[in-house]
Amino acid sequence: MKALVTGGTGLLGSHIAAALVEQGHEVRALARRTSDARYLESIGAGIVWGDVEDYETLPQAVAGADIVFHAASRVALGWGEWEDFERTNVKGTEDLLKTSAEAGVSRFLHVSTTCVYSRLPGSATPLVETSPREASCTPDTYYHFSKLKAEEAVFGCQEQGKLNVTIIRPETIYGPRDRYGTDRMYSHVSKRIVLWPGKSSPLRAPVYASDVAELAILAATSDQAIGQAYNVAPPQPVPYREMARHMIRAQGGKRVHINLPFRLMLLAAAMMEGWARLRRSKEMPFLTPAGLRSFSEDHLIDGSKARTDLGWEQEVSLEEGTRRYVEWRLSQKKT
Repeated sequence: MKALVTGGTGLLGSHIAAALVEQGHEVRALARRTSDARYLESIGAGIVWGDVEDYETLPQAVAGADIVFHAASRVALGWGEWEDFERTNVKGTEDLLKTSAEAGVSRFLHVSTTCVYSRLPGSATPLVETSPREASCTPDTYYHFSKLKAEEAVFGCQEQGKLNVTIIRPETIYGPRDRYGTDRMYSHVSKRIVLWPGKSSPLRAPVYASDVAELAILAATSDQAIGQAYNVAPPQPVPYREMARHMIRAQGGKRVHINLPFRLMLLAAAMMEGWARLRRSKEMPFLTPAGLRSFSEDHLIDGSKARTDLGWEQEVSLEEGTRRYVEWRLSQKKT
């Protein structure tokens, strides 16, 4: 099988590429000239220089591919302009779908997110694949809305008979080469004093990147999965602070935990965001009000459909996954 992976230098894309290579498939990854492609080269994946935002580079990338794994995305909660999310997540997906259909690609696996779902405050009902998808377009939810519009484009291709598609919706992916969530958690708990917003410990659905990659490949190669969407979640939700405890244990050393009033932390987040905007920074600040508000909400996700339909099982425990991540982080300091 010949596969194209977008977002190959990122968290999930790199793990999809590695799993495909390990299974003996021919893999090439779409990567920007400014990206670090050394890991992809080290595992034997081919590199096609380009960008989902640059339509002219896409025909060459998809030419001859049997399956496209679309993992490239702009990710940021409450940070960035709508035009940027639209250009990458919506228009980029639409262009990749178009070129894939024209090239005769047989399957298209799209990596989405559970952020596309409507969330009812305080709801104790886990989200399933048929839950309403009504993400709104506000500065706090540009990412959510852009991924919803991308899903509509993907399912539209299926309905029009142009491509056989499948969507996976992870909630929390963690592991090596993550420059977003795992990186921020690592930094948060690596200091002697760890500050927490209130006493909350929201429930999350963390799945190690290699396990998500395995599901992506199962879904992309199963006829039963054509036209379907699959949540990616462990059998039971995990409190965020439990994830943090595993990260601290893997790092070693003692920590002093201090709970600060939520409103005080929200004020600090607003100041960080305001200062970053004042400086016209392109980098999202460590803390934003939108990110902090999400910390006060449980994310209950039902991932049973993937286990029932595809036989997928989570293999890497949270303890093992955080240990692997910390070992990888420490190894980066030596290179």
